[in-house]
Amino acid sequence: MCANWASTRNPTPATAGAGSLIRSCACITRVSPLTSKPPSMKITRMKTVHLLWLLLPLLAACSKNYLDRKPSDLITEEEVFRNIENAEKFVNVIYQSLPNIYKPRSAWALSSATDETNQAGDNSASYPDAGNFNTGSMSPANFPMQDQWAEYFGKIRSCNLFLANYDKVPVDPNYPERRSRLRGEVLLLRAYYYFNLVIRWGELPILSEVQNPFDEPDAIYYKRAPIQEVIAVILKDLAEAETLLPVNYTSRPNNWGRASKMIALALKGRVLLYNASPLFNPANDQSRWTVAAEACRAALDTALNTGYTLHGNYGEIFIQYFNREVIWSRPSPGAFGDGGIDREMNPRGANGYGNINPLQELVDDYEMKNTGLPITDPASGYNPQRPYDGRDPRFAATILYPGAMWKGRLLDPNGADAPRSGQISTNYWPRKYQLESVNLFAGTGATDRKWVLMRTAELYLNYAEAENEARGPGAAVYNAINAVRARAGMPDYGGGSKDAVREKIRRERRIELALEDHRFWDVRRWKIAETIDNREVHGVTVTGSGNVTYTYPVIEKRVFSAARNYWLPVPQSEIDKVSARNPEFKQTPGW
Repeated sequence: MCANWASTRNPTPATAGAGSLIRSCACITRVSPLTSKPPSMKITRMKTVHLLWLLLPLLAACSKNYLDRKPSDLITEEEVFRNIENAEKFVNVIYQSLPNIYKPRSAWALSSATDETNQAGDNSASYPDAGNFNTGSMSPANFPMQDQWAEYFGKIRSCNLFLANYDKVPVDPNYPERRSRLRGEVLLLRAYYYFNLVIRWGELPILSEVQNPFDEPDAIYYKRAPIQEVIAVILKDLAEAETLLPVNYTSRPNNWGRASKMIALALKGRVLLYNASPLFNPANDQSRWTVAAEACRAALDTALNTGYTLHGNYGEIFIQYFNREVIWSRPSPGAFGDGGIDREMNPRGANGYGNINPLQELVDDYEMKNTGLPITDPASGYNPQRPYDGRDPRFAATILYPGAMWKGRLLDPNGADAPRSGQISTNYWPRKYQLESVNLFAGTGATDRKWVLMRTAELYLNYAEAENEARGPGAAVYNAINAVRARAGMPDYGGGSKDAVREKIRRERRIELALEDHRFWDVRRWKIAETIDNREVHGVTVTGSGNVTYTYPVIEKRVFSAARNYWLPVPQSEIDKVSARNPEFKQTPGW
């Protein structure tokens, strides 16, 4: 293990893994998450692949000869995979379904489906969003993220198609490792999409090869495999991917954003951490925690030894396009228009929609900077008449609050920043991800940003959690926690019992990783969502001037059923198609 792994040392930044998706030729630019996804591929009995419409946007500027064909012509598998340029472009499309800040169908954030934020405008009557989670108004025919079942399995099918044709892909004489690197990328992506499926649905069909429905019409109707079988498939893919991928792309910066060995190690640690957690490990098999701790430690050591260290300024991580802390990311939406980061998140007085509002519950969990104590501790130094003073610096880097200075003025929820008619606002707004330079009136001041998928701080906290559960609290656990706290300017945590340290780590994850799509899954894998997401949540109102009065009204009474809400239902359309052909394919219990 690296001797100074817990330090915040500052070697040459390893920006190789921190950038955008692929730019392998002039026509491959960042994939916009707001553009429509290509339809899933179909294979005819003659093994001719309808890839033209899938690859056309990628080939348009780089392979003009394909456009000279008649409209009825098809690109065959031979033409795609016997040309390494085309094979790489095929792989590029598989990246397109990496998660982004907003979720399918509308600009709603996963943070609004747990105790981080509120969705000011509930559109769940029109299309599924966070409101369905919070009110329990879901069914197998209509629920948030239901499209991701088909989307992720579609990407897995694309992975299987590439792997089935891998032997056809030629070696690039100018870059001999390119061919095996592509195989490694595909294996990692298949593991990543399976992981995203298993944390949503639990038991899953395991699809390891492409099957032709014309040849074997009954063979395509799979049963749902047990969770541990799915986890084993994920880990097998990651193990092979590790051997094929470079640790990063420092030597080939044009490949920034592609899957790497560093990403494979980080994903392996995350998978094993989840698999050791109560939802996946109801018997609390301690060996799972031990394996998870070892994997998380290996990922952290590798990150630090290759330059992925904690960035000195917490707030900059989310507004810089390249950053030494970010291990994997994808481009975020732009600033303007419906679905723009700044348009959706900014207060009304800045010409934003004010649609995503942090909850008082999140605000209250930020400790006091000087003492490192929660505000509920009488010794913390908290002043309820000045509730935002002296808090953990990550508070002001994450949340805009009444009276905060923003874009040259004080935020006023009773004036310019009051919610529009029909909105239910907490009177807080996100600061994380937003650029103060953006002018939503003039449409200026924006720069490209990224949605962080993995970063070094998560690796510290993953290791701290797994190590505490496997071996109990000790210096290794405290060093990991305090490395993250020190970067934020917070006092060291002094330690406690195993149970106390567990709660401290959970709070630290809540604060450090706020609004990054971890909390929704964390409260589920810890099996505390039945408490956390099953209660009243609050905002703030401010009255008077000078010595103002703060009150904390209930915004919503949220519900969560322990009997069924830990896993999503299989879309009813899939049940209708499959169950008649294979009665072993069952709906998720409780649905």
